[in-house]
Amino acid sequence: MRYYKAFILLITTLLLACDGPGKESRGDIPKHIPLPHAALETLIERIMMEEKVPGMAVGIWQEGKPQFLRGFGITSVDRPRPVDEHTLFKLASTTKAFTTAALALLVEEDKLKWDSRVVDFLPGFALADLWVTREFRVEDLLTHRSGLGPGAGDLMLWPQPNSFSREDILAGLSHLPLSGKFRADYAYDNLLYIVAGELIESVYGQPFETFVEERLLRPLNLRDCYAGPVPETARDNLADPHILISAKITVDTANLAPDTRIISAAAGGMHCNAAGMLRWLQTLLAGGVSPEGRRLFSEETRDRLWKPVTLMPLSQARTQRDGGHFYAYALGWRVQDMYGKRVIHHTGSLSGMYAWTAMVPELDLAMVVLMNRSAGTARQAMIYSLLMPYLDAPERDWLAYFQRENTVQPASPSQISIPENDSPLVESDLPGLYRDAWFGDVEIEMGPDGLYLSAVKSPRLSGSLHRQAPGVWQLRWGDRILDADAWLVARKSQDGKETFTLQPQSANIDFSYDFADLYFVRTDKSRARRAHR
Repeated sequence: MRYYKAFILLITTLLLACDGPGKESRGDIPKHIPLPHAALETLIERIMMEEKVPGMAVGIWQEGKPQFLRGFGITSVDRPRPVDEHTLFKLASTTKAFTTAALALLVEEDKLKWDSRVVDFLPGFALADLWVTREFRVEDLLTHRSGLGPGAGDLMLWPQPNSFSREDILAGLSHLPLSGKFRADYAYDNLLYIVAGELIESVYGQPFETFVEERLLRPLNLRDCYAGPVPETARDNLADPHILISAKITVDTANLAPDTRIISAAAGGMHCNAAGMLRWLQTLLAGGVSPEGRRLFSEETRDRLWKPVTLMPLSQARTQRDGGHFYAYALGWRVQDMYGKRVIHHTGSLSGMYAWTAMVPELDLAMVVLMNRSAGTARQAMIYSLLMPYLDAPERDWLAYFQRENTVQPASPSQISIPENDSPLVESDLPGLYRDAWFGDVEIEMGPDGLYLSAVKSPRLSGSLHRQAPGVWQLRWGDRILDADAWLVARKSQDGKETFTLQPQSANIDFSYDFADLYFVRTDKSRARRAHR
């Protein structure tokens, strides 16, 4: 019933926006950007300077041609070269729209349907609930309403590099708890988009990367955009990811463009540039027709990709800021009304790489922002500074606004207090090999400086353990870029085995560090015999 109400609200909004008195017709679309080029460039440079963003590419396209397309700053603080409109950035989760479009091609060819059961094509697919597994449809892979918690299983994807495989993803899904209601609760996930990529290979016989490059990128003439590995010849103009450590801009890990495919490709692993992304968005606005007039998919298919499916939380603050009443997830896109117009958009967030794409169909308008730093305030300021003038929204200094909003102290302390535990376990009890059903093995060793934990398949997840209370240790990661220290809470199980769980030490830790879903049980004490160096 609530989806029906949401649909009626959306239709009403669109009718008012398109046909109401005083509204612009398509013939009245402005042919200039509201902010003059010089003022826009000054704004971008100000945002980059104040928020310490090394490089950024920005594109605006409207009614048949680019209105603005430029690079700013440098690709890397370690190997600087100027960013231009052809600089490759990781697309992060703006990749998801390519994944849904790839599936749409298979739907058009009648090789599967949006309501096909996933297990009919991937017999090894399983979630923690048998009924949910049996009823899970293709559309459910794409709309963040699976019942999994936010970011469930993301520790198999990040931090990179790691040695998890797509087979590990499929095998691990059944061990992740369904903490929400199937097809009712919104919770962002990445693993099921990886499953969607595997579904493409199962149906068509080609890996996700090959299918996307042959069926989407090449027909669009996006030959310098990549679903799979970036060739050596294209890596000279490749942006590195950056983060801020102690007020210093630092390269996270050099932009990973390996010679082999990465497991997260279908969820957020593609590379492209601002020029290419504008061509992609232009094709969507044209109902599936490329700039050269080649039809990739039907307008009906495009509309299906933009059809709202899962209601998303809409706070009072967002309602007031966006001038809207509706916010939902479609197939790889977010859809909302903003000041009387429908906006189709998505963000992308990886460590050191942020992205944003958006379209306003009524204005025949597309926008893209690619940046090589994890800088939420900078991205928000860019989004609103670019978009709001087109929507006739009240003028505002959006950089100052988000700087103020994002520095407001939270109502509750960000640091999470030491967990209570009455376990008698001490340091000498912990060394050994432990296993979690989906994350795999970690080893705790006693070295010259004390206890040390290391994850077998995720080498960056290694750190020292410091006792804080009975049965509780602080896990301090050696790689300080991670910014995700945790509490390790050790106990004995009913059968006498040592176990431990992890809890975040701060409420500000990214949800992809899904510590709450981990439960480690000792499997082999004899392995813990090497002193950490």
